[in-house]
Amino acid sequence: MQARRQNGVPGIILDCRDHGEADKIVTFFCQEKGRLTGIAKGAHRSKKRFVNGLELFSMVLLNYSQRTRDRLAIVNEVELLNSFITVRHDYGAYQAASAIREIVLGATGEQMVEDDFFQLTLWGFHALDSGKDTLTVLALFVIKMFACIGYRPVLESCQGCGTPYRSNGAAMFSPAAGGLICSRCKSSHHGWQLSGAAIGAATSVQRQPLPLLTRVSLTTDVSRQLLSSFYPYVRYLLQRDIVSWKALI
Repeated sequence: MQARRQNGVPGIILDCRDHGEADKIVTFFCQEKGRLTGIAKGAHRSKKRFVNGLELFSMVLLNYSQRTRDRLAIVNEVELLNSFITVRHDYGAYQAASAIREIVLGATGEQMVEDDFFQLTLWGFHALDSGKDTLTVLALFVIKMFACIGYRPVLESCQGCGTPYRSNGAAMFSPAAGGLICSRCKSSHHGWQLSGAAIGAATSVQRQPLPLLTRVSLTTDVSRQLLSSFYPYVRYLLQRDIVSWKALI
């Protein structure tokens, strides 16, 4: 069976490791294709097909061939579109980008088309590269990510008794319940306390269209509350630690 050739697929490099002396195994998160792993043969020697294009976090135009979906793709050539240079040189941005990378790798399957998630990931790298506060970017990414993977936390009512959340009041977020727990029900649940400001911010971000997300600002305290409370939920959903995220909080 002849390999099918795919030209010009935009993708973000999530992983790149050596394979033998000359090749590299590369994992991309691609528009309209999802996560794709392929082998770049001769990547260490080629100065034309892969020059500066196989760096972690880079946005590239990917040209590849693949016989069947269950076979490793052959990376024929990549064209660098954006190296996100600030992300690579700023420690905080690099840590946040690494957390996004770990989340995407844990939440996606090979070649499962998830364009909303791809666009959100691309937004995250652009926001970090532009110098937006790293904790804010990661918090915004995580809140929107839940909807992309089908596990949007419920912040409108108590998941124990169903009582509507009272605006501006504090409440507990329970990873196991997937939402807020009121003061009357918290004795039978385990979770992390969120202030009214943090709950209000998260609820607003859930409704915010992606193109307007860059305009959103969060205080450091609110960002840390959200990241600390949502981390156990992400670990619960993905069944894995997000090491780079833990380092930030």
